[in-house]
Amino acid sequence: MKNLLYLSAILLSITFSSCEEEESTCIMTADTVEGSWSMTDAMLGWGGSQTFEMNELIWTFDNNQLLVSFEDSLELNSNIPYSSVNNGSFNYTANDSTIVINEDSYNLMVNETELIIDQNPWSDGIQLTFIRN
Repeated sequence: MKNLLYLSAILLSITFSSCEEEESTCIMTADTVEGSWSMTDAMLGWGGSQTFEMNELIWTFDNNQLLVSFEDSLELNSNIPYSSVNNGSFNYTANDSTIVINEDSYNLMVNETELIIDQNPWSDGIQLTFIRN
């Protein structure tokens, strides 16, 4: 009986020591959105699309305020939301999968380097892609 107990303890310790730790997943909160982001691609459904170089069109999220800035010479597609006025400021809130900007709700996907804000692009909605500055 004692041998069975020792054998069980050894097998149990081997089983738990061979387990691999799961990869950590990114919990998306307003804190991970905070910062400066360069828009790289705007897919606007029927409104067309536009691509950008780093720092041409910048969205900065800070303390529930979105500041949109760009060079005056940049020609923007008029269908890109919140980009009609340089240095425009907008309210936002975010949780793990949604961002609300000026009462318009969007799907949110964010990690350390990429931010995607969309409104169902598979049904002609928009998708905005950013790279962290």
